[in-house]
Order: sequence, then C-alpha cells, then structure tokens
Amino acid sequence: MFAAVLILTLLTGSPDAVHLLHSVTVTFEENGTVTEETIAVIVPLTGRGVQRFSTISVAFREGMEDIEVVQAEVEHWRGGRGSAEASVSTGPHRILTSTNRLESSLRETIVAVPGLEVGDTVKVDIVRRIHSLPLSDVYSYSFSPQLQDSVVRSVFRLYNQPQVELYSTETGSFWEFRNLSPLPSHVLAAYHTHTVSVATGNPARLSAEASEALDIPEHSNCSRLDEIVLECGSDPGRLRTWVAENINYTGADSGVWPGWSPRSPEETLTDGSGVCRDRAILLTWLLRKAGYQAYPALASTIGETPPLVDARTFDHMITVYRVPPDTGWTVLDPTPSGLPPGAGFSFGLRGCSYLPLVPGGTDLHTIPMTGWNDTLKIGLTGELNLDENVITGEINASASGAPMELITTLFTQTSPSNRNEMFRRFFGAVSCDSVSFNGKQVTVSGRWKVYRNDELLLLPGLREISLHGTRSASMLLPCPPDSFVIDAPAAEILTVSLVVPPVETMLPDSVSRSGYSCEMKYLYGRLVYTETADITNTNADILETLLLRSGTTSRTVRLL
Repeated sequence: MFAAVLILTLLTGSPDAVHLLHSVTVTFEENGTVTEETIAVIVPLTGRGVQRFSTISVAFREGMEDIEVVQAEVEHWRGGRGSAEASVSTGPHRILTSTNRLESSLRETIVAVPGLEVGDTVKVDIVRRIHSLPLSDVYSYSFSPQLQDSVVRSVFRLYNQPQVELYSTETGSFWEFRNLSPLPSHVLAAYHTHTVSVATGNPARLSAEASEALDIPEHSNCSRLDEIVLECGSDPGRLRTWVAENINYTGADSGVWPGWSPRSPEETLTDGSGVCRDRAILLTWLLRKAGYQAYPALASTIGETPPLVDARTFDHMITVYRVPPDTGWTVLDPTPSGLPPGAGFSFGLRGCSYLPLVPGGTDLHTIPMTGWNDTLKIGLTGELNLDENVITGEINASASGAPMELITTLFTQTSPSNRNEMFRRFFGAVSCDSVSFNGKQVTVSGRWKVYRNDELLLLPGLREISLHGTRSASMLLPCPPDSFVIDAPAAEILTVSLVVPPVETMLPDSVSRSGYSCEMKYLYGRLVYTETADITNTNADILETLLLRSGTTSRTVRLL
C-alpha cells in the first residue's frame, strides 16, 4: 500500500511526508478529565519533511492540561542503523524565551528524533489530558482526515464512559478513512474534505458561560471610564481609536485562565498596556458608559472555524455592540491603530467567525467579505524624458476599503525618515523626493522608469506602480488554487498623463475584458494611458484579469 501511495505522490508532485496512520482518540473520563491520544506513523519524503519531523513541538497550558509522550521512536530504513528512541523535554514555549516572558503558563513538550533521514519511519503516541478549560466547561474537538501531507489511513474514535451529552456534526463514535488522495490539492481530495466535530455544548452555551465569567459589575465603578467618554464623546469609532492609540500592546498572562482572562479596565488603564482581551474588555465598558449594549466577543482569525467550538478555538478578542431595537452586531477591534476614519476593524478580519459573549448566549457570526468598496485610484502626471528613460512627476492616489487601510497604516506607522523609501517601493518609483498624506489622498513626487529601445517604448502600468495589487497577483499566478481569499482585494484604476517630446508613434489597441480594460491615446497634447483591473473575489474572471494585468502589449508604444 505504501509503495502505491509513494509512486502516485511522485507522479502528482511530492508532498513533504506520508502519514501511514493518523489516529486520534478522545476519551471522556469519569473524573471529568478529557484525554486526547494522537498516534502517527510518518515517513518524510523530502528534506523539508525531515526538518519538520526531526523536532515535534506540542504546546499546552500548564495548570489546565498536561502532555505524556507514550512512544516516540524512529525506524531507519538503511541497514545496520536499526531503530532509536527520541528524546523528550518540556519547558517554556520558545516564543516566550525570545521575549523573556517566562512567567507565562504556555509550555511545550519537544520530541527530538535522532538522525532522521528521508524514508525513515517516525512513530509517535502522545496523550493530552485536559483538566480544565478557560471561560467555560464546553469542550470541542474537530477532526479532519486531510492533512498538509499525504495520508494513507485516518481514524477518529470517541469513548464516552460517563455518557456525557455530546453535540456532533455526524452520528457515531468511530470514523475511518482509507485510500485518501496523495496530496491535499489532488482532485480526489474533494471527496474527503469533510470534518467531524464533537462538543459538550453548543456555541450558545459557550457564549452564555463565558459572558458570565467575564462580565464583572465592579468595572462600572471606574471613574476613569467616565473621563474618557467625556473626552471622546459617545461615538463608538472615537472610543475604539482612543483604546488602540493609548493602550500599548504588551504581553499579559494573568487571571484564573492564563492566556484568556483579561485584566480589569482599571488595571489596563493604570498600566497603559494590554493585549487584545484587555483592550476588548476596556472598550466594552467604555461603550456601556456611552449608552450602548456592548459585549466582548471571541474571534478566530486563522483558518475556517468549525461549527462546534470551545474557547480554545479562538485566538483573538474584539468588541461588539448594538443599538436597540436593532438586533444586528457592529464589530469593533480595539487592537489595530492607524485605521482610516470610520473603519472599525482591519480588513484582515473579513470572513472571520466571532462569538459575542452575551447573557443567555448567541450563535457564531461571520464578518461579511463583501460590501467594502475596495478601490485604489492612482493618477501619475509628469513629463517623459526619452534621453534618460524616466518619467519625472507626481502620483496622487486615493482609496477606500482595504487599500485605504494599507496606505493609512504605511503612512502613520512608518517613521518620517523612512517614509520616502517606503512609498517609493509601494508605488514602484526609482526615486522619491517627498510624500504627503491628508487622510484621503497620498501624494508622491519622484521618478519612474520606462523601458525603451530604438523601436519600442514600454510605459509603467499597474503591475509596476501598484505593489498592493502586484502582491495579490503574485499569490494567484500562474495557477491559483480551486478556492482562495485575497487578503488585500481592490478594484484598481491607473491613469498616466505625460508630456512627451515630439516623436511619431503608433499606439497599441485598446483592450476590454470582464474585470480588465486599458486604453492609450493622445489628448490635448499629452499621452494618456488608462488601465483598470478588478482584483477582488467578486470578479469571476480574476485569473484572466491577472494575466492581462501582467502583460506588456497594452502598454507598448511603437516608435516610428
């Protein structure tokens, strides 16, 4: 079986490794402990696979759970080498040692596999025992037979000895998947993409219990909250901005549930610092002081959120509010600073799931992906110098949505000494003399390169001038995945208006496609080039748009 899988992987493009077995068993114990046992038999196929599985890290929270390595060994395929046991060590998580935050409860168990080579077999059996959960007793586990690597056999089991009431996306207690596709991107993978989720409660119960755990009435007695509302007024956006700009982001690992428990608004204001959960609780109480129904909310920013969750599913905390009688939520994220006016959160949260923590509970919600009017308009006006093959001029760019946030962040978060260089790169200039920004439009003065020989002149287009769009395009070309979400979507419009020396030319033909167009003409003594490209997920012909955008024919002038 392994030989057949290996041959097929080589024919379709090699993954990093093959999992001969990927097994997870979840057991609910009589004493309330939940045990997760993971057994894996792995054969690395590439150097990157060897690097990944030479050192296996298992993160856990001290005091809430512990890790036991039942088995960890390697069987070498080369004769005479036999097998060897892996070494196991436990200590502070490596992300903490680099910042000297050794007080944190975050720990990791490291399994170091000696002398691992391509073709060796790694066998690990690791048990995680969960004694307590943050914010709520709701426990969940989601299992998918698909991994980053090839999988031959995948097994998920449930042992529910005390007969705990379970919610599940599928009935049963044993699931086995065989003959899975050799690569996650293989066409056969579509038949095995489903996930089995189980939980001891639904999201509404988690919402209600976490709300009760976090909502401490004494917060309302903090006089500093009244002072901030008096200073900013009752506008939710201004209150969000105040928290983002006045509370420094720093580590915190305190409370009943280290890593999840926020500090009180008094503590956050006194220290002038905190992480996302501290800021979210502070903003919640500021909004309540201003007269809104506001609550903290757990958010998941990494990957697709399963339908059944527990508090560990989420990696971020935000704030939501509503104005009665409206039942809809408005989302505010007090963590990022430098957002454009009116923006309540970064575009990176679009499509993310969040769970408002409200009395009585509520279901999971998703921040919509559409309706943001993501537009970047760039106008380059200047003179074309054929002797030096440069354009000397000025770019005026206006934007909305994701591009506006990106430009605002670049300007506000970059030191003045580095600002010219930052925007030189962002707009593809060869030199930048000055940059100014009034909150609606950025102006860049500099020089742009043109390419010319005796017969042809190539003007810069969106590909050269918009780093924003070029980054998105580079993620999708030459062959995009079946489904994708562009992290910086935009409909881009570029207009280049140049004074040119007297020379006889032949202009390229215009192009017009769904999501893309370009046109070049002489207008009032100027050479004017206009290019548009819709690089958003709403553009059905996005691949053709990107290919046309990357071309040069529409920007090439023939010199006669």
